[in-house]
Amino acid sequence: MTVSWEKFYADRTDSIRPSEIREFFKLTEQPDVISFGGGFPSPCCFPVEKISQVLGELVLKEGAASLQYGPTEGNNELRCHLAEKMNSEGIDADSDNIIVTNGSQQGLDLISKILIDPNDYVITEEPGYVGGLGAVTNYQGSVIPIPVDEQGLSTEKLEEKLGKMGDEVKKIKFAYVVPNFQNPTGAVMSLERRRHLLQLAHKYDFIIIEDNPYGEICFNKIHLPSIKSMDTEGNVIYLGSFSKIFVPGIRVGWAVAEKEFIERLIAAKQATDLCSNTLGQRLVLHFISHGLLDAHVNEAIDYYKQKRDLMLNYMEQHFPREMYWTVPQGGFFIWVTFPDKLNAREILLKSLEEKKVAFVDGSGFFTNGGGKNTARFSFSEASPEDIKEGIYKLGELLQEERNKVYYATNKVI
Repeated sequence: MTVSWEKFYADRTDSIRPSEIREFFKLTEQPDVISFGGGFPSPCCFPVEKISQVLGELVLKEGAASLQYGPTEGNNELRCHLAEKMNSEGIDADSDNIIVTNGSQQGLDLISKILIDPNDYVITEEPGYVGGLGAVTNYQGSVIPIPVDEQGLSTEKLEEKLGKMGDEVKKIKFAYVVPNFQNPTGAVMSLERRRHLLQLAHKYDFIIIEDNPYGEICFNKIHLPSIKSMDTEGNVIYLGSFSKIFVPGIRVGWAVAEKEFIERLIAAKQATDLCSNTLGQRLVLHFISHGLLDAHVNEAIDYYKQKRDLMLNYMEQHFPREMYWTVPQGGFFIWVTFPDKLNAREILLKSLEEKKVAFVDGSGFFTNGGGKNTARFSFSEASPEDIKEGIYKLGELLQEERNKVYYATNKVI
């Protein structure tokens, strides 16, 4: 007799859905496909030989301690270094304000677990990071999507929305934002909007989750102050990660918050995984304390900037003139807008079949439809050769599709 699993599931599992974009990666990451889909760091940036050397030295020097369970809140020496890093960026913190997590994604999940009751509201960016949307809906929260433009989340439209909510505004738990080189648009939230968002959080009494996985991958060396550094009332929880600036496989990130909330996070994490990767934390600590991480990040910035410039150059040469795209000053992503009459998902499917080139269509970054003519292109993982070939081939297809619409309507689209 086959088990009827449906009757065993908790009610909240109806809210748990796989990421449409993650599922689509199964198609885009095939060996014969040139992919601009994944928002992954380039393996070419992984310091493999140095990591191999350091890991060997760590295990020999520290023995079993490097392979044993560690404290739930994370390696104390690493947390002290992270506190120093936060202080250098204007964030007042000591080690007790910090918990080490399995990437910033776990931090967001733990925060959602602690804060969200069914039907609570969470403010999100639109288009926005699908992992953020999933963490909210997994705990039966309701998303309030606020548009993103070239200056980040529109706090003006957020203020307008809040003013119309009446008593429902009291059900807002937090706003989740990626202010630096946002996924998927690459936008940077302006200083004025950072301040405005903080003012709104104080006025309407909600928390801000500031996720900053891409902030250090900055091409123009202009770093705006974090929202957390301007926080005087403890409204902001900051999430950081070594996944994009070092290596993602070690799964080491961190959260910065008021000590009272960190204690809640520690309790929630104890019931989730006991502790984060002990050896990975010691590896990160070694790279930080020996000055190796800063040197690595500087090299990575130069490498990613070259690939951004290459992709932008080839888009300019080969994409139809009716298309336009962002020029990100950091991070991994270029946000592309097709003419209204071209459907990005349909173009993607044809591109996979005919050209073996993949990107991510934009509809998956919207909560209630929209984005049908948008797409995210990642320049981080593809090789320079693949960028040239892939953008050229995709340009051919886009020109063909553009011409079909042109001749069908007998006018410029």
